[in-house]
Amino acid sequence: MIQKFIIFNFLFSFSWAIGLQGLVIPQSGQILSTTGTGIAGDIDPALNPAMMKTDHPFMQFSLNNWLGDVSGSHTLFRWGNDIQKQVSIQSWSAKDLELWGDSPDERPLGSFGVHWASAAFSISHHFNTPYRFGLKIQTNYSRLFTESLSGITLDAGTVLPLGSSITAAAVIRNIGYEYTNNLRVELPLEGGIGLDIKLPGVKTSVLTDFLYSFDQGKEMRFAFATNWKYLNFNAGRSISDNRNAIAFGFSFNYRSWKINYGIYVHENSAVLGIPKFLDVRRYL
Repeated sequence: MIQKFIIFNFLFSFSWAIGLQGLVIPQSGQILSTTGTGIAGDIDPALNPAMMKTDHPFMQFSLNNWLGDVSGSHTLFRWGNDIQKQVSIQSWSAKDLELWGDSPDERPLGSFGVHWASAAFSISHHFNTPYRFGLKIQTNYSRLFTESLSGITLDAGTVLPLGSSITAAAVIRNIGYEYTNNLRVELPLEGGIGLDIKLPGVKTSVLTDFLYSFDQGKEMRFAFATNWKYLNFNAGRSISDNRNAIAFGFSFNYRSWKINYGIYVHENSAVLGIPKFLDVRRYL
C-alpha cells in the first residue's frame, strides 16, 4: 500500500512537472531568451504554428537544461515555400531522483528517473490572403516506474500583418487529450494574442503577448529581439500571479550556421537552478 502511495504521489507530481508541463516548457534557446514571448514574432510553431515564409530550409538541434535538473533535447527540420512545414522531436528526463517513503527516514529508499518525449508536425499556409494560418499536431509520452501517460494535442494560430511595421497574431494551444491508466487528464489549455512592432531604424522588434491559461490564469510577456547581420540579442520578461521571470540571450549568424543561447532567471533560481538552452542551426 505504501509503495502504491509513493508511486502515485510521484506520478502526479512529476507527470505534471514533465508529462503535462512538457507542453509548455520552452523548446529552444531563442524561445527561452524571450521568456516565451513571440506569438506574432514568427519564432517557432511552439509559440504560434502560423509560420511565415522562409527562404531557406533548415535543421536545428537544441541541448536544454530546465528547472530542477530536468534536461532535454529538441531536433527540428523546417522546409517549404508557400506551405511551410516543420517536424520536430523533443525529450526531457530527470535522473537519480531520490525516492522517499511516507514517513521521515535518514536515507532515501532508492532513486528513480522520469522521462517525457514528443513528436510534432506543423503546417502553415496563406490561402491567397495577406495572412498566415497554421496548425500543429503533437503526440506526447511520459513514463515513471511502470506507469505511463500519453496523449495528443493540437495548436492553431493565425498571423495578421497590419502594415509594414506591425503584426498581430492569435493562438490557442493544447487542445486534446492525455491519458494515464485509461483515465483522462486535464490539459493546460491556453490562448493568447500578441503584437510584433518593428523599429526599422535600429532593426529591432518589440514583442508583447497576453496569455490566459485555464490552469495558471493571466500572464503578460514582453521582449525585444534585434535583427542585425551577425550578432543579435534577445531579452524578455514574464509577469503573472504564479511566476515572474526575466530572460536574455544572444545569437550568432555566420554563412549557413546560426547559434542561439538563452538563460532564464526566476524567483526560485537559488533552489531550482537557472535554465540554459543552446541551439545550433544549419541552413540548407
